[in-house]
Amino acid sequence: MIYGLFGISLGSMFTAYALIVVGNALLLLILVRGLMAHLFHRYPAFYLYIGFILATGPAQIGIIAMCGLRSPAYYWAWNLPNLISPLFILLVLRDICKQVDAVGESRKKGSIVPFLVAGGAAVGLVASQLLITVGDPFFRFDAGALFAETLASIYVYTRVSGRRDVSLGRNLKGMLMGVSLLVGLQGVNFARLLFVRSPFEIFAFFLQFVYFLALSVFAYSLWSYEPAVELSADYRERIGKVGEDLEKAIRILVSPR
Repeated sequence: MIYGLFGISLGSMFTAYALIVVGNALLLLILVRGLMAHLFHRYPAFYLYIGFILATGPAQIGIIAMCGLRSPAYYWAWNLPNLISPLFILLVLRDICKQVDAVGESRKKGSIVPFLVAGGAAVGLVASQLLITVGDPFFRFDAGALFAETLASIYVYTRVSGRRDVSLGRNLKGMLMGVSLLVGLQGVNFARLLFVRSPFEIFAFFLQFVYFLALSVFAYSLWSYEPAVELSADYRERIGKVGEDLEKAIRILVSPR
């Protein structure tokens, strides 16, 4: 997932390959640290997603070297991962929801209804677009997948942030933040391709920076096991008191004199 190579030239192959090396090094660090900290079985969907990204990059570069940029093999090698990646992201978000729902007083069962709604909306959008034969079908699928990822991210964020009785812990906070960065990055990149079309090297480096930032968030937050935990009743009471005091202060500030 190298955004500096997504439809634009960085001006030199050395720079392009340097970005690939840095990205793969971060991905490898996440996997190695996850293995050392015994986190694979705790967050399986997340580490499958990271492993998928790590395997995809070198495979794409190898196909470019062997078949060239204009070959059908390159076309499929570049676009097929875009069909699979959204599924991994939805699974990661679903795992985050399940981990939070398993902690605390409510212990709600994780619901897949919002994901079915998001997936159904994406399928409907893609199906309607595929009826139009003009344009690249993969590009239209990206629009539907991005829509589903955005809905799922918003749903999971609102659901877990509303739990006053649970502290997410560093692992889940980092996973949710990193996934949100990746989804936002995909949206910005999609808008660039849809509306701007003419590539800008500086913009490419910005996209790559955000991508590396998301990977760095993953690496830091999953350095060791720190799961979601239930907050004590006393701690929740103090948090509620602070919230009430803050609400009163805001009302005083905004109330007419």
